[in-house]
Amino acid sequence: MKARIRLVSAILALLLILVCSVFPEAMSGFPSAAPDYPAAASEGIIDDITGHWAETALRQSYRDGIIVGDGNSLLPDANASAAQVLAIICRALDATVPADISAWGLPENVWYYDCTAKAAYLGLISSADSRNLLAPISRQNAFYLLAEGFQLVKAKPDLSVLDQFSDSRLITDTRRQAIASLVSDGLVVGSYGKLHVNSYVTRAEILTLLYRIVGEYIPAPSTYVDYMHGVMLQGPAMLSGGNFNKGVWFDCSASDISLRGVKADRAAIRSHSLDSLTVSGSARIGTLTLAAQSGNITFSPEDGAIVDTLVIGAGRGQVTAGGVKEIDVTGNDRRVMISEGVEKIIVYGRNNVIHVQEGAHVGRIELLRNAVDSRVVIDGEVQELEIIGLGAVVKGSGYAGTLMLSHNHSSIDVKHGNVLDIIDQGLIEASVKINMPVKLPAGDTLVASATVEKALPDLKCGVTWYIDDIPVMEGTFETGSDVPKLSHNFIYAPSMQGSANVRISIKYVTMQGERQEISAAATVILENYNKQHWMGLDAPGVLSKVTTGYKGDFTLEWALANDLDDYEKEVWVYAKGYTSSTEYLLWVSIAYQRVNVFKNTDGCWELIRTCIVGTGAPNSPTGTMVTTVTYKQYYGWTTSSYTVKPVVRFRRGSGYAFHSRTFYPNTSKLRDERIGFPISRGCIRMYDEDIWYLYDYIPDGTTVVVF
Repeated sequence: MKARIRLVSAILALLLILVCSVFPEAMSGFPSAAPDYPAAASEGIIDDITGHWAETALRQSYRDGIIVGDGNSLLPDANASAAQVLAIICRALDATVPADISAWGLPENVWYYDCTAKAAYLGLISSADSRNLLAPISRQNAFYLLAEGFQLVKAKPDLSVLDQFSDSRLITDTRRQAIASLVSDGLVVGSYGKLHVNSYVTRAEILTLLYRIVGEYIPAPSTYVDYMHGVMLQGPAMLSGGNFNKGVWFDCSASDISLRGVKADRAAIRSHSLDSLTVSGSARIGTLTLAAQSGNITFSPEDGAIVDTLVIGAGRGQVTAGGVKEIDVTGNDRRVMISEGVEKIIVYGRNNVIHVQEGAHVGRIELLRNAVDSRVVIDGEVQELEIIGLGAVVKGSGYAGTLMLSHNHSSIDVKHGNVLDIIDQGLIEASVKINMPVKLPAGDTLVASATVEKALPDLKCGVTWYIDDIPVMEGTFETGSDVPKLSHNFIYAPSMQGSANVRISIKYVTMQGERQEISAAATVILENYNKQHWMGLDAPGVLSKVTTGYKGDFTLEWALANDLDDYEKEVWVYAKGYTSSTEYLLWVSIAYQRVNVFKNTDGCWELIRTCIVGTGAPNSPTGTMVTTVTYKQYYGWTTSSYTVKPVVRFRRGSGYAFHSRTFYPNTSKLRDERIGFPISRGCIRMYDEDIWYLYDYIPDGTTVVVF
């Protein structure tokens, strides 16, 4: 990371903010995956980003060493892989400490092993996520990694901000909190009313979002001007003054941090090892996030400094805190000691311990749905305690005023006042399964039902059925009654896919305003109509299209550029009802100068080979007929002026035959190479490889149709 330390001018940063408020490229096709890259790049010439919609972010990321190219190219529209996104985040944060991932089964010599180990240490990835690191990553997964990497996930974001996007239903439960946080902060705005959550993210898109979060990477100095963009500071930071209007981040190399008189709407610490932290003087920080990977920290604003919200994010080490309005615990397995007065504590992460020490007063503690297996030790005083997450344990020698909890999901061993069993657990323990046939015969109506299990009764829920992620039916019902069934008729086509994914989503909003969703999915195999069915439907159109008589301009080029498609040829032979005493059938198309070779497959004539030919010239035309192959001549015909070899005869008693182009007598030197238009004396002139194919594979008795 030290190699990319660079001071970027305020003008460049302001330009960056204006770059591309949406990602219009998300509507385009998916480009191929970007190449692997092992290390950060140095300054160089880039050939493929001039004029690109994300040129500013791409050039800055290249100069900052966050991305490298392939030669002189950055491939901005190539799909990014999970490994590449992790490498970008680790470089941006200057991550240097790896976790032990030797048991994950990754080869140690691959370029992404190191960044994967560093990302694991930061808590961005687990062994379960490491199987498809080189596959293109979806936008929702990339958004999630950036939100976690820069600790932007709110404990209690407004999830309703996602309702404006028509594809928000495709966001998984584990990604919803993070993406809602990014949307609330204006970092992700979507395009055309969609987030395109399951589209692959490109390198340009991920870097544009990265530089919306942090627009500049610089070493931590002691004084500042105002910054109108996010800033990543590197190394120990002893700051005195400065306004960070879009937030300030401290990278993994920051060990000691002092913020005196600093103004920031957001400050986030991603240190590998945090030894000290002070916020003092006239400092005013909206949200301060502690996400250090090691180090026990005691924190309280000093000398009149104000921190509105302290977030205990990902990381390790004990945090002792107080003197702030609100503490949010978004990390998992954190131990938080409350030493002074706090108005509110919100716990979103799992398996956390909140210890309200003797003499400390907390106005309200909320254990949200995700805060399962949380422990609250009250040796001081808590005015209100609301428990939604399962498995909570509350104990201590202090006092809790009003407890709001569900009937049997918590263990309470502390002196308390009123107990209000008003928490609406909703669908927290419920599940749903789909009942439908595994295989659907062609033309049948799909009928699917759903069963909801372990749901509290009389909950009014919304239900949506999806076919291949497209909503096809919506309704409402109350738990305890039947879920509305799905009745769906598929639109059939010859090339339709052989299966469909059926999904049901059941949503409920609790009395606390929490949006809950349970879902299930299943696959149905779609049996299609047989080939004869589709050919029968298409036969009238094909019959009207296929006529005899040459249509071209007597050039090979015209023949190469004009022909019926394969399916039309098969339909025509089927519609005409032709049969053959062998498993093969030949159709000589005079109109397009082709011999079409068919083979009987499951009762249908399947086109297996098409050959450019030359039929009879206008003064010696090949007549239309239905006949058969009669016999073959290996040595062909030789006259005083030409040789043709081999010969496959058809129409007994006539001189009609398939044969090669003409050679000088008894030689292999072409005498007349013309082909692709009517040129012969009535026979079917063919390329050598094609006539030898007929000689070798087409048996006597095979039907020959000339039309």
